Amino acid sequence: MEKILKDCGQTEQVAKALSAYLRPPVIVAFTGGLGVGKTTFIKYLCKYLGYDGHVTSPTFSIMNQYNGKYPIYHYDMYRLSGAQALDDIGFYDFYDSGISLVEWSENVEDGLYGNMIHVNMFYAGDKRKIIIPEIDNYEDA
Repeated sequence: MEKILKDCGQTEQVAKALSAYLRPPVIVAFTGGLGVGKTTFIKYLCKYLGYDGHVTSPTFSIMNQYNGKYPIYHYDMYRLSGAQALDDIGFYDFYDSGISLVEWSENVEDGLYGNMIHVNMFYAGDKRKIIIPEIDNYEDA
């Protein structure tokens, strides 16, 4: 799926569509530069995964845990690199039990494996674009 995100409403609709594909264990590997909207997308995604609390970027804590329909583990790998870092933070201890949302996944891609969905976000001119290769069909909800 490729989509231009013109506003927060469209961002929320794509997150809602993606949530229908997510069952544990799964890694959702987010890539994209600073300010492109990864955390905002994750806030909407958590909403549709049954979590109604506050979602913040785990920049300094590395991982935030939320309780929705399934356990949700929200990671920020901005300051980490390589597969060893995943082992060091206990990533593999949680992987099998929930949905892992991994921002800056490109920094640890050599350690990510298994059931995975890639979410690539970037700027296309003055708009944001999202590409989710694992989802072929998408219709606005």
